[in-house]
Amino acid sequence: MKNVVDGLANDLINKPFLVNLEYYVIYLILFLCIVSLVALFKSLYSEKAKFLAIEDSLNIIRKQTELTASVTEKIKNDFEYEYWKKKENDQLRREKLEQYVLLAMGIKDVLHKEMEEKYFGSKNEYDDQMWIKAELIQGLYLPEFDAEHLELSSAVRNYKIWLAKGLQELSEKKMNNDLPSTISSEHMKNYSELLKPFIQSSSNIQEKARILLSGLNT
Repeated sequence: MKNVVDGLANDLINKPFLVNLEYYVIYLILFLCIVSLVALFKSLYSEKAKFLAIEDSLNIIRKQTELTASVTEKIKNDFEYEYWKKKENDQLRREKLEQYVLLAMGIKDVLHKEMEEKYFGSKNEYDDQMWIKAELIQGLYLPEFDAEHLELSSAVRNYKIWLAKGLQELSEKKMNNDLPSTISSEHMKNYSELLKPFIQSSSNIQEKARILLSGLNT
């Protein structure tokens, strides 16, 4: 553009204006065209810059949207995992709680059948592993029952001591040929007292289990 302007200036100095009118008109038209082209290129560059800025903004929005969607999906998956994990844990605890209550309630009858078999020779069928099962379930899954289980454990221990003393009495009678070699009434008179702690402890376990089950069902 500077060259065009310089050319026009030189022509105005060196040549008559009227003689070169057509020449100047051509120059003027050419000058205007160049100015228009420059303005057009500036406008195009400005529009391109605007377009690039909009494109960058859209890319940022797209990335943020993808990130938000990814985070949302992860949160959703984590929530679903935790929900099903809790549901499975609750189901397992419910099953173990029901098993433990049944074992705690049945241990007294099992010990009674064991006593009838060892003292009087009765042919009873019973699960001699019931107490071991109850201890395992309580220790592994139900720490909330520590106090109640300790109470039941004390009752079982006292019963086993009493049962062992009776077996010792029978053994001594057989060794001394003391007939009849049956358990004495003196030993059996303590039997009813030994059963009371079982009734109380199993009742406490049932009550606590009822409260825990109501919480698992909500």
